[in-house]
Amino acid sequence: MPASTTMTGGVLALGACAFAGQAFLQSSQGKVDVTSSALRGTAQVSSQTTSTFTAPAAASVAVIGTFIGSAVQTGRRTRASGIVRNFNKEAQIGAQAPLGFWDPAGFCTDEAAFKDLRAKEIKHGRLAMMGALGMLSQSLVQVPGMEGVPKDVTACLSGNGQVGFVAILAIIAGLEAVVFVQDPNKEPGNFDNPVPWFDDYSDEMRAKELNNGRIAMFSAIGIISASLFTGSSAAGQLGL
Repeated sequence: MPASTTMTGGVLALGACAFAGQAFLQSSQGKVDVTSSALRGTAQVSSQTTSTFTAPAAASVAVIGTFIGSAVQTGRRTRASGIVRNFNKEAQIGAQAPLGFWDPAGFCTDEAAFKDLRAKEIKHGRLAMMGALGMLSQSLVQVPGMEGVPKDVTACLSGNGQVGFVAILAIIAGLEAVVFVQDPNKEPGNFDNPVPWFDDYSDEMRAKELNNGRIAMFSAIGIISASLFTGSSAAGQLGL
């Protein structure tokens, strides 16, 4: 605002000087023409004075209008460029007690990096929830064709287990490339609701999903590690 006001005032002053100069010239020219009016006639003096005053005055008005318009537009651009969008990563969903916003490696340098990592965190959490539940289920119930496949994590390396594992990876890759594509205009992890009869996108539900996904990631890693170390299935690790 101060810069725009100053510039506008200066332009008005410049325009005033232009008007003053034109008025002075008109006055002087008028006097000279009046002196010679006895020889040339009053009608010629009036016509010459009017035409001499009108053109410079119109030009001065046009110049002043141009400068004022430019000053107003400059002031608007200055105010618009001064608006800064604030982003506080400590206030985002998932930053809660006891750790608060936990980023010891400093990966979240700005809003774009935060949204990218948050979308990846949500995807990994959802995959871990399905993976942990799947490892527990397949150790209790085996689908037809998988009767001779081990019930621990080595199932993906044995017989028909390899076929099922490759098929699952292909499905995941297709969904990742075509279906679950992040829209930059939506919240991270928002791919619309696949179950319309349960529509709850509140902050509380989103925080619960984040927490369940984080627990599931630890759970999946624990099941895989324990199975490789002990040879027990997920159900066997629970004593079932």
